[in-house]
Amino acid sequence: MNKQRNLYQRMKRLIQIVQEIKTNPNQRPENIYTKFSISKAQFYKDKKTLMDIGFDFIYNRKTNRFEIVCDTYIPVNDLSISERLSLIFSMRQLSASGDYLLTVDALNAARKLAADLPGPLRENTIMLFDELVLKEGFGCKQNIMARLQQAIMEKRRIHMDYQRPDNQLLENQIIDPYVIFFKRRALYMEGLSLSEKNIRMYRINRIKDIRMTGELFSRDSGYQFTKRHQNAFSVFAGNQTEKVTVRFNRNVEKYITESLWHSSQKITHTRNGILFTVHVAEPKEVLWWALGWGANAEIIEPQWLRQLAKEEIETMNEHYQDEGKR
Repeated sequence: MNKQRNLYQRMKRLIQIVQEIKTNPNQRPENIYTKFSISKAQFYKDKKTLMDIGFDFIYNRKTNRFEIVCDTYIPVNDLSISERLSLIFSMRQLSASGDYLLTVDALNAARKLAADLPGPLRENTIMLFDELVLKEGFGCKQNIMARLQQAIMEKRRIHMDYQRPDNQLLENQIIDPYVIFFKRRALYMEGLSLSEKNIRMYRINRIKDIRMTGELFSRDSGYQFTKRHQNAFSVFAGNQTEKVTVRFNRNVEKYITESLWHSSQKITHTRNGILFTVHVAEPKEVLWWALGWGANAEIIEPQWLRQLAKEEIETMNEHYQDEGKR
């Protein structure tokens, strides 16, 4: 049993190392030792294992970043048609699951499986994949995804038209796209906005048009995907954080304490329940979550968020006052 558990833990670590190298190359090897609580010797054993199965990388000390040397293509020959279809359309279920980093490889893999199907089934499956997975599952257009993938792969600067949630159309935004990822049932792209001179994330289904430029870019050496997103309570990431405290009463205390809601969370037991404290990039996300617990939750700090909670609750109360007035 212990041997099986150790094997599982190592396989999980190997996957995490690949993910870390691909999404966060601008870090030193020592950071990875610390992150996964392994020795330098164990890291290089894991590196050798990955190289043996076709994924090889080096650390370039001149540029202070990891570089992928080889990511081998392995043909899949023994999957039945039904197995291929199941794998392809299982991507649809990702739109209903929780928070997972999704590299562009997963979508590419599904399309490759579709492209390898025989005859008319190939065309119909690719069409259904684009319709059911990209469009319905994630709300994305295939041509936008394709251009975005190409720009990230080539490190090519783009001009982008983006529809904000308030329906304002931001035209001709100049972007250096860094990474595509999946979070809270949606696909996002994160990169450097030259228009706003800062790192920004964009929901891909809101991108209306992408135009390639002739300019190539180098990723900001200070950008670290994992570090930036560890401050997100739900979706919104950032390097600056603010402390948020929520009081929960005994009715929901068990539900709160039995789950890890955020890496920074601290729980203090009180006479009537608990105080739940986190440090997050966007405090409003904690408010929206707390409102879901109804009268069992109370925002304590910061004061501006507590005031916002009062205003939200007052507005909600107005909605339920007198249905006859509607």
